[in-house]
Amino acid sequence: MADDPTAAGPHPEQIPARVHAVGPGWRQLLEHLHEQIRAAFPGYRLLDLKEKFGGLRVYAEGPPESGDILRSLIASAEAEAERTCEFCGATGRIRTRGDQPGGWRKAVCDTCHSAWSAHNIVIVRGAVRDRR
Repeated sequence: MADDPTAAGPHPEQIPARVHAVGPGWRQLLEHLHEQIRAAFPGYRLLDLKEKFGGLRVYAEGPPESGDILRSLIASAEAEAERTCEFCGATGRIRTRGDQPGGWRKAVCDTCHSAWSAHNIVIVRGAVRDRR
């Protein structure tokens, strides 16, 4: 069956193949999520992984019975990402640049928030780039 993520054949794309889609501060929590999912569903398939509205979004599928467990593991990682700086991994929270209403949102710590608000740092293909 072509749509079975646990079927034999080429390995499906999993989290490690897409960690570059978000900042390095979330890499450790994504590696942990990958190990948790693989322990329960070795052949899971990653559908999408991205940052959106300052939070982590992970979309994955496993075998038919995986739904509740998979959703729970992903929800836990997404909640942790909201409290983790996407730039450095320190404790953070979702904020806007300069804490101005209606702006671009990102999970950042106080230190990275200052640099990000000043447009001094950005995330490009999973790496922090200093624009100074």
